[in-house]
Amino acid sequence: MNKKCHHLIIDKEFQALAPIYSKDDYSKAESNLVLLGSAPYPIKVWNNIILTDFLCYQICHKYNIPFEIEKMSFYSENDALFYACETFIQTEYLPEPHNRYLIGKAYYYMRALMADAYHGKRSVPFAKEHTQILGNKFAKNKTAFIASSIFHVSPTTVTKYSNFASAVDEIRRKNKTVGDAILTQSFRISMENTMVLAKLSPTRIAQAYREGITRLPDSFYIEQPNLPQKANPQIKQMPVYDRDAELSSLTLTVNAWNCSMERFLRISKLSLASDEAKEKLENVLEKLCNTASLILLKIKEPDNE
Repeated sequence: MNKKCHHLIIDKEFQALAPIYSKDDYSKAESNLVLLGSAPYPIKVWNNIILTDFLCYQICHKYNIPFEIEKMSFYSENDALFYACETFIQTEYLPEPHNRYLIGKAYYYMRALMADAYHGKRSVPFAKEHTQILGNKFAKNKTAFIASSIFHVSPTTVTKYSNFASAVDEIRRKNKTVGDAILTQSFRISMENTMVLAKLSPTRIAQAYREGITRLPDSFYIEQPNLPQKANPQIKQMPVYDRDAELSSLTLTVNAWNCSMERFLRISKLSLASDEAKEKLENVLEKLCNTASLILLKIKEPDNE
């Protein structure tokens, strides 16, 4: 392959799927690439559009660092977008909201792919191990079952994540900063309230983010007219306190860990791993078990205050 500073296309729809890196993550990647003097792996493209490696491409162009490209072939743009979602889910450590967002977006693209298959325009684009539901003529929303098999969540959860992804896209359209903050968890808000927030005006969305309102009171849905500013300062209303927020967040996180560990049991071959890696995993799991036991004891205490 030809190693040079290629000029590629950054498509907004593909880029919107990518992880949102912190300044620290960017600086580390930047230092590593500058030190290496060339990209350590090819940047994958489809029709000259970058699929996933946006950070590497941006840094390479900033310092004129050469890199190779790997041309990928897909039946359609939706196939390429689904590939990008699946790649990020499998290879990136993502905050849980971003992981849900990608599953929701993947399902959106899967529906388009399966619509073509149902109309005879193409064959079913997913492996047989995920498409056994197609043989059940009584099943509804079969694409959600296929996505469920691929991403190890329930079909109902898949559809919830799809609604969440649509809400985040709408919030990003109105205020990208708020949408990105939801995905990075710097603005902690439930999926249900995210979907409500998406229906509000850009002004209300910005206000909720600015004031840290994660559970929207009924009065918040009523748009207030722009009144002349009074001379006397107004008392700032404190956000509604959600006493279950930390527990709800931990519950979602533990569920995600459990899915990952169940997937590990299904596909991993411990016999091929080194003793050092096994020992490290064993130590971490023992620590996790001890912490989980302490939390269980705390939950069972009569007074948790």
